[in-house]
Amino acid sequence: MTLAQAIHIAGFIQTLACWLLTERPFKHQPDDYLLYPFNRYQACRYGLDGTLTDVRSGEQRSIRQEILQLADRLAPFAHQLKATAALEAVVRQAKSPQSEAQQMRDFIANGGSLSGLVQKHCEIWAA
Repeated sequence: MTLAQAIHIAGFIQTLACWLLTERPFKHQPDDYLLYPFNRYQACRYGLDGTLTDVRSGEQRSIRQEILQLADRLAPFAHQLKATAALEAVVRQAKSPQSEAQQMRDFIANGGSLSGLVQKHCEIWAA
């Protein structure tokens, strides 16, 4: 992940938070946290290809699909926060077939070490 990607993700998260706090699209329930560990693991391990499970419906979608589905609803909030470029960058990344999480798994599967992976990412961030 590059610094620019991290900044775009931060802008996306701020936009998402603004939408959630303004629109209140659902009423928060204690059960909302039941699937949190699973969903978090999926996001960390598989990136955009991770599976999110809705605690109420049990419906499963990829994180990629979820981002693309939310994009139009988030656009006015991104505009309000001057985060339109960040939202557009995250949507472009979600539309891309490439997955950084898969690239990292491939690096290790092809004989790369964890320290080699860290070194590779340090070089990306230093550039």
